[in-house]
Amino acid sequence: MNSDEDSSPAVLCVTHYKAGSHWIHVILGACVQDRIVEPQPDLGQFLEAPVRQGMVYPKLYVTREQFESAELPHRWHRFVVIRDLRDTLVSGYFSLRVSHRRDSGQMVDEARRFSEMLDTVDVDTGLRATMEQWLPTAAADIQRSWLEAGDPLVRYEDLLERDIEVLEPLLIDQCELPVSRRLLGAAIESARFERRTGRRRGQEDMTAHERKGVAGDWRNHFSDELKTEFKERWGDLLIATGYERDLDW
Repeated sequence: MNSDEDSSPAVLCVTHYKAGSHWIHVILGACVQDRIVEPQPDLGQFLEAPVRQGMVYPKLYVTREQFESAELPHRWHRFVVIRDLRDTLVSGYFSLRVSHRRDSGQMVDEARRFSEMLDTVDVDTGLRATMEQWLPTAAADIQRSWLEAGDPLVRYEDLLERDIEVLEPLLIDQCELPVSRRLLGAAIESARFERRTGRRRGQEDMTAHERKGVAGDWRNHFSDELKTEFKERWGDLLIATGYERDLDW
């Protein structure tokens, strides 16, 4: 590690599944590839090894309690990205059912069985199963823990509409990422949905990791029954994170 890395803080991107973590990883990699600590499936790079001064850690799918168990360097900054849990659910369902099949050789047996099960049921049943078995630990528990911690939460939906406006002060001014504004802006523009996929936002490819690139897609997939169940389980969290004012949605 050189002297610049010694004096720079570690930058920690805390998030949950299906909240744009791959997108942010691409941006960070384009800016400071030599500082990226690549994610491991078991989060061993963060939970088991000391966090390294000056390095950048994307895709930290951790609760506040897990974060506080890590060995941190003298200087570090974190930012927390969340997404509407309803869209998180829909995106997770399609990833588990379709797009992650390309990586099926890397899936653990339990995940593979769940993915195969989703092929045998209709969408509503599959979404309900994903809500019950995947969403709590993949996203909801993480969101709630950081909400209770009082950290400012960066919303995926704001990044979709105002990527440079949000990310430039966040990464350069707040997190002290050692990159010029020009380079960061170019990296953000190159990582946009349209540039990476060749599709317009909203133009769906169910087999792609970047399936649709929009907010509010849950409205196309939630039945009335699923809405009722979702409100009962996480309606309060939607309100607390600012995605709804009340349960009348």
